[in-house]
Amino acid sequence: MTIELFFWQIKRNPYPHEQCHSARRAGTCVGVTHFWVCDQVLDWLKEDGTLGATVLKKKLKETYKVDVTYRKVYLGKQLAMDKIYGPWNKSFDNLYRFKAQIEESSPGSFVVIDHHTIDNKIRFNRLFFALKPCVDGFLRGCRPYLAVDSTFLTRRFRGQLCIACAVDGHNWIYPVAVGVIDSETNENWVWFMQRLK
Repeated sequence: MTIELFFWQIKRNPYPHEQCHSARRAGTCVGVTHFWVCDQVLDWLKEDGTLGATVLKKKLKETYKVDVTYRKVYLGKQLAMDKIYGPWNKSFDNLYRFKAQIEESSPGSFVVIDHHTIDNKIRFNRLFFALKPCVDGFLRGCRPYLAVDSTFLTRRFRGQLCIACAVDGHNWIYPVAVGVIDSETNENWVWFMQRLK
């Protein structure tokens, strides 16, 4: 007596997703969680980390024939970004490693991390750094003029990215120092300019 076993693996379902009763009623699949979305979009975000939730929602619909709510896609994307790059709220701890690495690999560089304490926890306030080779290059080969400006940081953590730059002998922009502040206030600009001096 022989027993034959057959196994099938479905690669792609050509039919619309109608298994969930709520999907037919609301147009979206309620059974899908943001954890599932995280697993599905992880590889896409590794290839291109700038993909937004709307694009990911469209890709999920095309690939899996499942219409997921924008909120679940957004939360799933945040989980995937945390898996790839680590949690954003823990990145403050890496600033001191960054400072130590800069000071070790480029002696004479200037890195200042300003913080304040809230509820016995150290919180990031502002950052300034100027690499020694950039400062030397400014002093030796650039016009004696510095332009200072800032631009908005528009992602998860908002603030201002400040830069001091010069013009080199080829009329190209030459970065000298960079800073991150929470907003353009007199106090923050005075702090940045004192470090720049």
